[in-house]
Amino acid sequence: MSEQQQPNQSVEIAQKSTIEINGELYYHEENGVAPEYVAQPKRKYGEKTIKGIVVGRGDTKQVIPLEQVRKLASLNCSYKDMAKFFGVHENTFRDNFRSEVERARETTKHRLMEAMLTNALDKMNPTVQIWLSKNLLGFSDNPADNGSNVPLPWSTDED
Repeated sequence: MSEQQQPNQSVEIAQKSTIEINGELYYHEENGVAPEYVAQPKRKYGEKTIKGIVVGRGDTKQVIPLEQVRKLASLNCSYKDMAKFFGVHENTFRDNFRSEVERARETTKHRLMEAMLTNALDKMNPTVQIWLSKNLLGFSDNPADNGSNVPLPWSTDED
């Protein structure tokens, strides 16, 4: 008799936990709250010492790592974007990091020029070769007009 009661109990539990609306089954909790997601990651909290330049005064004082400044500057981010990223005023950021930002931007320009020359000379990319010849060597698609539209002299003498 216990075997007969067991299937009835499972049907009864299934009816309590699901609701059928318009032919679709929905999950239902009796207290109206869905169970929490069980597989929560275990978080470890710790402290970290940041090495960088101290910027700001009072409550707005922050330590900004030079490596992050160099990385953002090498991506050619504006002073405004970098200041917003670190949560400081743009003028404060510019005053404290101008030399680092300019140096990182120049490094990016040099790396870009090196890559372009490698593409043009080693990989023989004609598009890059044409672009560099126009920009570095001063070549042009149209011949330079020097203002002298005088025709060449015509000689009818047969000597």
